[in-house]
Amino acid sequence: MKENRKPKILAFAVLLLMAAFGSCNNVPNNDKYLFSVSADRQVVFAPGNLAEGGKAFVTRQWYPGWLFGWGTGDRPADTVDDMQAYVRFVDWGDYVEGDWRTLTAEEWNYLLFERTDAGEKRAVGTVNGMHGLLLLPDKWELPSECSFVSQAIGWDVNVYSDSLWEQMEQSGAVFLPADGFRWGEMPYSYECEGLYWSSTTKMKGCPYTMHFDDRILAIDWDDDPQFGQSVRLVRDHKK
Repeated sequence: MKENRKPKILAFAVLLLMAAFGSCNNVPNNDKYLFSVSADRQVVFAPGNLAEGGKAFVTRQWYPGWLFGWGTGDRPADTVDDMQAYVRFVDWGDYVEGDWRTLTAEEWNYLLFERTDAGEKRAVGTVNGMHGLLLLPDKWELPSECSFVSQAIGWDVNVYSDSLWEQMEQSGAVFLPADGFRWGEMPYSYECEGLYWSSTTKMKGCPYTMHFDDRILAIDWDDDPQFGQSVRLVRDHKK
C-alpha cells in the first residue's frame, strides 16, 4: 500500500534509461554466492537488476534497472495504467537466458527474516553514491579492508567506494539499489526507497513486494500491480 508515501519526483529520470546491459550468466554457482530462501533451497542472485527491455541485466549492482509492472515478462515495456492488465504473472526469467526466476513472497521473507543469522546479514547502505539494501550470503567472510554494520539505520553507516564494493562483491555480497517506483511514465522516490516484485499475490490483483527505505524493511502486499518496480532475478543452486 502506498498511501503514506511522499513521492520524490526524479529530476534526473533519464538515468533509468542509461544503464548498460550485462551478461546473463556471469555469476559463479558456488558456495560463496549462495543465499538460502527456504530450509532446503539456495539461490544465486543475478549480477544486477533487470534492465530496460527485460532481456538482460545492468552491468553493475548499483546501476538503476528498469521499473516493470507486475508479471510483465512477456511485455516488459508495458506501462498502461490499468490494473486489470496485470492480473496474470509471466516471469521475467522466462525471457532471460540462464534459468533465472523471480523470488516468491515466502522466499523473500525467509531470506530477510528467517534464514540463519538473517538479521546479521542485511543492512541498508550506499555503494558508489547509490543508496540501497545490502545482503550477505549464507557463508560470509568480511574482507579485511571493509566494514559492515548489520541492521544499520540510515544510508550513511555502510558506505563503500567502487574499490571497496568490489571486495565485498567478490566475497559474495549483493546490493539492491533503491530505484524507487514508477507511475505511468513518471518515476518517483529514486534513492529514497526500493520496491522489488515477488511472483506471488495475496489476492487477485494484489501482488506482494519487498519494500525498504533507510529505516523500514518489509514484505507488503500491493494493490497497484501497474506500478513499475524493480526486478532482481535469482537462479536455483543445483546441488
